[in-house]
Amino acid sequence: MPKTLFTELSAAKLKPTPGRQEVYRDTKQAGLILRVNEKGTKSWRCLFYVNGKTRSEALGRFEPDAPDHMTVKAARDAAAHFRANQKAILSERAKQAVALKDSFKTVAERYLKKHVDGKRRTAAQMRRLVELLYPRWGDKPFEAIKRSDVSELLDDIEETRGPRAADTTLAVLRSMMANRAANSDEYSSPVVKGMARIKAPKERARKRILNDDEIRAMFEACADLGTFGNLTKFLLFTGQRRAKCATMRWADLKGDAWVIATEAREKGNAESLKLPKPALALIEAQRDVRLNDFVFPSSYTQPRRNGPGKETYGSFSAFGGGKAELDKAMAKSLPEIQPWVLHDLRRTARSLMSRAGVAPHIAERTLGHAIAGVEGVYDRHRYDTEKAQALTAVAALIGNILEPERSNVVVLAR
Repeated sequence: MPKTLFTELSAAKLKPTPGRQEVYRDTKQAGLILRVNEKGTKSWRCLFYVNGKTRSEALGRFEPDAPDHMTVKAARDAAAHFRANQKAILSERAKQAVALKDSFKTVAERYLKKHVDGKRRTAAQMRRLVELLYPRWGDKPFEAIKRSDVSELLDDIEETRGPRAADTTLAVLRSMMANRAANSDEYSSPVVKGMARIKAPKERARKRILNDDEIRAMFEACADLGTFGNLTKFLLFTGQRRAKCATMRWADLKGDAWVIATEAREKGNAESLKLPKPALALIEAQRDVRLNDFVFPSSYTQPRRNGPGKETYGSFSAFGGGKAELDKAMAKSLPEIQPWVLHDLRRTARSLMSRAGVAPHIAERTLGHAIAGVEGVYDRHRYDTEKAQALTAVAALIGNILEPERSNVVVLAR
């Protein structure tokens, strides 16, 4: 291995040797070498030893016309830094190598516990969405997930659950993978711009509401779906968000009023609603299946830790299976029915309010929408009576839809 005192000029003059690689050692900085391959590419490296065996650390390239050119001085400084911190650098690299073998599930759980659980209003939904990916990617090395894997996953979700579900999954993956990239020197997120299934904001805005025939078919089908059926009807009678209805506790009920719990960082909700009689009847029906503190409980049970019997945890969450059964039942009477999601019931309830003559500002407050502008800042009236009247009007309209009044037109005989 020839030795030389490197200068910018001497390094530039080194020529390649046909058929082999030449290595030149610097006489000024211990361990610094310059490799020149047969094509003329010149690379700075630093020699070191591990268990008596020679290894080398890549430092940079000597290529004066390139933007990443490493000068002789910079190469000496880099070699000196590596030799002074060799143990720490190699130890950190070993940790990163182990991290590269982390499975998707390992990384996902770490991300959820650190950035999601207990920190976001949608934590439960985000966790459920990520857990849906475990059968597919759970044991797969996180770093091995490529852009094509993500694209294929989104294609499958779009086909089975729709483009909005695909984009929701993409948003969580984007955040998770960006967090991984921010804490790794080697990892680069495979999620790039343009992977969303819904390209324009206008496409994102859903317009689907259920018509009268579909409402009748829904109520008929819900009659045989137990807790899910009652919860679905309750969504339409109240117009509230699915998560709020599903997590309603018996303690939230004050007579015929529902005091809606407000979560941290929540923009707003209806606060308190005097429920119409049909909604109260659904709640009364749930008393017969009371399993825990939730009006609409989960059917999941496990043995008690202390004593015989079983205990049930949590609010209703089996929306996928419940909705699939509902769709199947509704298709029997409406074979051509277009796909819809439970959130469309909230839009349907708002449309029914307009149809029943409810004033727009009352309808918005009944749904719990944040009121924008000066009105939202200065008008602090609770509108409890007006919201109760709005829900009563909707309930009456739904009643007429379910059992249309007989026509008062009498056909006279000739």
